[in-house]
Amino acid sequence: MREILKVCLLAVIIFAGLAVATNAAAQQSGQTEVIEYYAIPSPDEILSYIHNNEISYTPSLLTNPDNSSHYQTSTDQMLAFGIYLADMAYAVSFEQSGTALRFFEVTESMGKSMNIFPPEILNIGERLLRSLDNLDSINALYDEMYLVVISSLHDAGRFGEYATISAGGVVEALYLALNSRDSKIKEDAFRMRVWEQKMILEQLETMSNKYLTESQKKKILGDMKDLYAAFDEIPTQDATTSAEKRNDGAVVLGSTKPALQPASIDNIHKAVNDLRAKWVK
Repeated sequence: MREILKVCLLAVIIFAGLAVATNAAAQQSGQTEVIEYYAIPSPDEILSYIHNNEISYTPSLLTNPDNSSHYQTSTDQMLAFGIYLADMAYAVSFEQSGTALRFFEVTESMGKSMNIFPPEILNIGERLLRSLDNLDSINALYDEMYLVVISSLHDAGRFGEYATISAGGVVEALYLALNSRDSKIKEDAFRMRVWEQKMILEQLETMSNKYLTESQKKKILGDMKDLYAAFDEIPTQDATTSAEKRNDGAVVLGSTKPALQPASIDNIHKAVNDLRAKWVK
């Protein structure tokens, strides 16, 4: 599902960017106004990047959208909203249109109640119903919905909500990628793609520390501490190079990246599963 585009997007927008703008007052005073910009990959992008079309659809992993009313606090609701977005992306990626529609319905209802669905998104549900037999249209509608919601929060400076929704989506995307049938969790390439999500988690931590209230930090970052610790247990090492001389005298240069040990990915796997169990009702 738009694999080349997704890999490119993931590589480009993992880190926060800083957009520099000037207003009239700033120009007159010779000062520059710096506007912060954050861009967390969508659950769809994370899922597609990690599993690389190698996993099988496992519907038993999905949350129950009928339990949306069980999330009572605003923080729990935003985490659940991100989780439901990831589940919708998972269903869409495996052409499960009916399941995707059910998750859209619950995210639409929650989004309206939390005032995070802008007017532009209100007709997406009708368009989705008309596109159930067209996978490309459903993919496009999911991307449109996600981008409209996140852009709206970003433009309104609601970075705390953006961070909380993203946390739910990232954790659920990791959960689905790691636990789906035929997951390549013991293979080096798969483990490395999971490890690379550390950059996204660091971005989330930065946003959360800056924009969440103390009680929200205690809830979200406190819950995520074991996941951060699991990623931090893996030492960061540079690639190693080698040189060998052939019989004909030519020198052959090589480069290898350190492989992640199975025990390391097992710790991340357990931390993801434990955290997801805390957040899902």
